[in-house]
Amino acid sequence: MPCADCYRGHDHPGPVHGLEVKLFGHDVYVTEPQSKKSARKAIIVVLTDAFGWNTANLRRLADSYAERTSCKVYVPDFMYGTAAPASTKALVDRILSEDGLWGWLVKPWLILKAACVLIPFSIRNKPMKRYPGIRKFMDELRCTEGEDLRIGVVGFCWGGYGATQLAHGDLARNGKPLVDAAYTAHPSELKLPDDIEKIKLPYSMVIGDIDFALPLNGVHQVADILDSKKDVESEVVIISNARHGFAVRGRPDDQIEKEMADQAEDQMVKWFARYLV
Repeated sequence: MPCADCYRGHDHPGPVHGLEVKLFGHDVYVTEPQSKKSARKAIIVVLTDAFGWNTANLRRLADSYAERTSCKVYVPDFMYGTAAPASTKALVDRILSEDGLWGWLVKPWLILKAACVLIPFSIRNKPMKRYPGIRKFMDELRCTEGEDLRIGVVGFCWGGYGATQLAHGDLARNGKPLVDAAYTAHPSELKLPDDIEKIKLPYSMVIGDIDFALPLNGVHQVADILDSKKDVESEVVIISNARHGFAVRGRPDDQIEKEMADQAEDQMVKWFARYLV
């Protein structure tokens, strides 16, 4: 389930070097390796957190993924321009940090402001409501550009639901799996045990041990279910003291938080090196 940490975090500075295109009816940020001249080996599709496709945080990560994997990387807008605004982060931080008499006075107003943004966002963008659009996009990609390439999916927070569904192994119109491998960092909105029991494709998860969207007992449940699937390659990595959102919205000037994010990125690169490239 979503938690306050789903809407907290820090903005990361640019620059980014990809392009914005239209693909299968969606706005998409697309990026490719800048320094490597090797032919594209695979495609990676990034399913975003609540703040959507046009944040520097996600685009910088996509650029890094492309550079490190030699893959083409797509970051589609599956929320059709209705992602949570970046200003929500500071607002939620104030709600959680204000205390004393002033906090008692101002919090009702801050909570009302946040509700006016987050309630419409939540209604429009329930992950299960948006998933058919994600599935259609992946079907089109598999049947066109990705017909003869391997496809990986990355899901952060909100996008972790879609990445997990895609790991269930559903087929595109051409009879090939929609994706070949999945990776998710601190997913939210997962239904346990059903969403994990249906996984049939290589699946990697990284999550903190203080993640309120998926508490530690749920993480252990996920790990146990995946361990029982002897015919499915999987891993669950738990990072101590990592909060929800650490892989994409951590404090960029905090060395410990940066190392957590770097560990998550390294895990993704190694996973796709095994199953995509």
